Amino acid sequence: MTAAVDVAVDGGQTGIRVRVTGAAEPVVVEGLGRLEGDLGEGLIDRIRRCLTHLPGGIPAIRHMVLGLTTLPASSSEREELAARVGLALGAERVSVAADALTAHAGAFSGAAGVVLTVGTGIACIGFDPGVDGFRLVDGDGFLLGDAGSGFWIGSRGVEAALRAADGRSGPTSLSEACRARFGVEAGLAARLHSLPRPVASIAAFAVDVLDAARGGDAVALAIVDEAADELARTARAASAVVSTRPVRIAMSGRLVAPGTPLRAQLEARFAHDGEREIAPAAGDPLDGAWALVTETLGDAYDHHMTGWRAP
Repeated sequence: MTAAVDVAVDGGQTGIRVRVTGAAEPVVVEGLGRLEGDLGEGLIDRIRRCLTHLPGGIPAIRHMVLGLTTLPASSSEREELAARVGLALGAERVSVAADALTAHAGAFSGAAGVVLTVGTGIACIGFDPGVDGFRLVDGDGFLLGDAGSGFWIGSRGVEAALRAADGRSGPTSLSEACRARFGVEAGLAARLHSLPRPVASIAAFAVDVLDAARGGDAVALAIVDEAADELARTARAASAVVSTRPVRIAMSGRLVAPGTPLRAQLEARFAHDGEREIAPAAGDPLDGAWALVTETLGDAYDHHMTGWRAP
């Protein structure tokens, strides 16, 4: 009989990554947003599709940890989700948590600090196990928050192109970038609203905005500058629960990778902050989910997760 495997899931809106015991690389499928129907059903479908790529098909699962952007708000809903996933995929045990928590586990392995993850949305957590400090900041979704996120940046970039097209503002290189990605401006707004996954599609334009900023476009630079202000405020708010000084702030996500304009702007905002400093992340959210599923971090994060066991 094949031994049961552990499964770690990093569930974002743009992509879902799944790592399994013995597999050389994670499997990646498209992500899942809150407006895309039954979240449980969608999540189960995507994880199943990842697992079927394994030699021999879907394995027996010992423990599964899911770090989710779309984590349900209430404890009862989280318990229901864990049970649905476990029963559908035949797992012995399932633990679910916010992706901010798995990001922190990956970056700091249980030590105190703040992790700011910038993707389609954002996830930011301040965590200090020494004083039981725990705070999630923003991550409120594209309708109400996620200030400075990929969608936030991308939507402002598209808006700038639309404003330039109809004469409400001056020229910007974002116009050509927008045409290259989405087509001509005529009917663009209607096309974007009608896309199957509009939030993820618009968030993808953030890369073009950062490229335009790197090229010196004034409009793109202003968008990136404002995004950095918003993200810095978020990180500072999360740092209030951390007792150690200076508070270490790690960042995760392609938009804040070293060398990007947004990363440079954030580093500048904390360069002379005696209370906080930018620190390297030891790993990413999938690394954190893997450390939690393989139980290498002790119990530092356990009471911030929701679990289910097969009856």
